[in-house]
Amino acid sequence: MGTLTLSASAHLWEQFLVGALDGEVASIPEAPPILSRWQRSRALGAPSTGLPDEGPSVAGVALIERRARLEPVWHEVRDILDLLAAAPMPSGRVALLADREGVILATRSSGGDFRDHADYVRLVAGACWDEVSRGTNAIGTALVESSAVAVVGPAHYAQRHHGLVCYAAPVKDPFGEVVGVLDITGPASGADPLVLVAVASIAHSAEARLREVAWARVAAAARGGLEAHLSREDGPVLLIEPPGRVRRLNGAARSLLGMESSRGDVSPGRVLGLSWRALKDAALRGHALEARHQASGAMWRVHAEAVGEGDSALAVLVRLEPRATHVTARMRPVVAEVIPDEGAWARLKGSDPEHRATLREAARFAPTTLPVLLLSETGTGKELLARAVHDASAVASGPFVAVNCGALSGTLLESELFGHAPGSFTGARAGGADGKLAAADGGTLFLDELAEMPAALQVMLLRVLEDGGYSRAGESRVRHSRFRLIGATCRDLEAAVREGTFRSDLYYRLQGAVLRLPPLRERVDLPELARSLLTELCVEGGHPPSTLSAEALARLRAHAWLGNVRELKTVLRLALVRAGGESVVSAAALPPELGRASAPSPAVEQQPVSATGLRELEAHAILEALSRSGGNVARAARLLGIARSTLYRMVERFGLKLPPRS
Repeated sequence: MGTLTLSASAHLWEQFLVGALDGEVASIPEAPPILSRWQRSRALGAPSTGLPDEGPSVAGVALIERRARLEPVWHEVRDILDLLAAAPMPSGRVALLADREGVILATRSSGGDFRDHADYVRLVAGACWDEVSRGTNAIGTALVESSAVAVVGPAHYAQRHHGLVCYAAPVKDPFGEVVGVLDITGPASGADPLVLVAVASIAHSAEARLREVAWARVAAAARGGLEAHLSREDGPVLLIEPPGRVRRLNGAARSLLGMESSRGDVSPGRVLGLSWRALKDAALRGHALEARHQASGAMWRVHAEAVGEGDSALAVLVRLEPRATHVTARMRPVVAEVIPDEGAWARLKGSDPEHRATLREAARFAPTTLPVLLLSETGTGKELLARAVHDASAVASGPFVAVNCGALSGTLLESELFGHAPGSFTGARAGGADGKLAAADGGTLFLDELAEMPAALQVMLLRVLEDGGYSRAGESRVRHSRFRLIGATCRDLEAAVREGTFRSDLYYRLQGAVLRLPPLRERVDLPELARSLLTELCVEGGHPPSTLSAEALARLRAHAWLGNVRELKTVLRLALVRAGGESVVSAAALPPELGRASAPSPAVEQQPVSATGLRELEAHAILEALSRSGGNVARAARLLGIARSTLYRMVERFGLKLPPRS
């Protein structure tokens, strides 16, 4: 955990307060780090003189509920705080625990003259110490920056707190999310840098203990399975926990990462360029990733599986498979222009001229800050293109957050995007939720099916795009998020503007780079694409290498492909299962109705029909794989080339029943 000490003179604070530094902050070569924090406090509207009264506070049942939610953390730190309280100090200090919203839940005092002053400045249970309420202070700033922070004397934004020195460190749960803050505050005259080290150490110890408790809840059978993966796999296998820490790894992984022992400080982020967020997202979505070994340049396919409960990931089991570079080279089309063929770009396969022209255009715009609008039919690869643009952008190190605007009702979509305050509606989370806008801060927000967004939400989104400001549902506090926006839709946005269902001002605001991926029926590279995807699916599903017969290719060419590339992949998955390991996939392995009659080219409004057909194919492929595996879900998932957790979700989504295991 990094640490940060913020200090300032009273004179510097006065200069900032009267605006004497406003025009100089950006031009000062080595501006004091406190200035950017004060600027943030001012933008949030925090009072610079301190709160004239008690300020926001929580009491009664609400405070009890907050304490209950943080009971596991309190259980780990209370003994240490009690020891601190029992140790007399000349002037005294107060130790406290606050939740992730900056509300103090419990305090312990070491006695001395400082106790009365602590009550005066509201270092008491129920008081809120976030940056909105009190400006720069150790509790609120540690929450914002997710780092251990010391704020000394006049470095506090509020003058009322200039006599304090505060040391705070965030505490993260086993899933890597900040859940609380540990803080020690005393008089500024007793500042001691070793206290910050102690607070950070206590917070780190609490996090380690929370992880151990969480691991203890993992069933013995699951732990046994993890050990089997680590010991039996010939290729590199790692067990990664937040925020990217290697918990366990096998010999092949140690050799790849240059580690001498089973655990080490070398992170997969530095070696493979994959963050904890990317690995966790891939595990929960059932997606495979591509990674390049930074030292050797070797390409790896990364398979991630979540370890934990529900939609959380206590850790991620990562299996690395070498990627066959000769196959990639054979598939790569020869063109005069240089088009990226690595990482996310490599997944946008094909040599169709219009397809490649779109990739060239995307590569030009990716490094800019312009919004991107993808206007293409469903199943053409809009999210893949969005991820490729993100990976080549200036915010590639930030998160990529995807939201399907057509999958949620207006109310749920608002909560999903903007978050909600505790108790803002029936069924709201007790602690509230930050929403996808907060999650995308510093990265890319991908809004799929953008045209389905209700008119009221379009207005709210327009405001966010203008100044980054928004409020959670049921809350008046203004929050800020800065992100690169990529929108996508299969509908005619210009027609929607004319009909009044999509705001013209939002449409023109989104018109930075407009990209169109051609539908599969218009592409001239379908045979090449089908062969490439078949090779990829064979590797993913553990099938022996296979090719397509001439008759099978003819059937594929004759089909209308209402579901585009997504439908093609589903058909090929089903064909591989039906082929039963044969080296040539014949036409008999394809769905009987495929390519029998050419349907008319669909208009964009026909998308629901294609979605229905695609769901039927996916459901058919799942049932076929389960039948061939004798009901063994893990084996069926391998046949389909998807994660077991993904297969379970698809079975539930399609309303299928798992057959009895034979």
